Amino acid sequence: MSQKQPTFTMTMQLGIVVPDLEVAVRAYEEQYGIGPWEVMAIGPENAEHVLVDGKPTEWRSRIAMTMVGDVMWELIEPQDENDMFGRFLAQRGGIGGVHHVAVRTPDFRQTLADQAARGRRSTLSGTFTGIEVHYLDSAPDIGVILEVFSGMPGE
Repeated sequence: MSQKQPTFTMTMQLGIVVPDLEVAVRAYEEQYGIGPWEVMAIGPENAEHVLVDGKPTEWRSRIAMTMVGDVMWELIEPQDENDMFGRFLAQRGGIGGVHHVAVRTPDFRQTLADQAARGRRSTLSGTFTGIEVHYLDSAPDIGVILEVFSGMPGE
């Protein structure tokens, strides 16, 4: 019996939705020693070909990123109460929490094709700061969205 190779080989990022980016960054730094954080805006200037549920959209969010060991932590402040992050925040009573986990896959295109063959769509896709990303529709099965990257900045 041959053993199947894993589809995902490394955890790359935790995506955490927060109601207020500055308050969250301060709490992570002062209360838990996690940081320093790089804060940036995501919008048309650095996000291209963005699709939400297969439909083109102009995406905006504010994020902060830091590395904890080999894993990037991304804090996301929704800019629209009706986008996926705003709805997630509302569903959690405004508290926020882990929204997605980004994982490395040895074959980005094959992983997307395999998911499509299973009838799974990308709930969000696009190119953000030069990296193609897809949020897989995995939450109904495993309770969290898996995000796959085409690579990491600087690789």
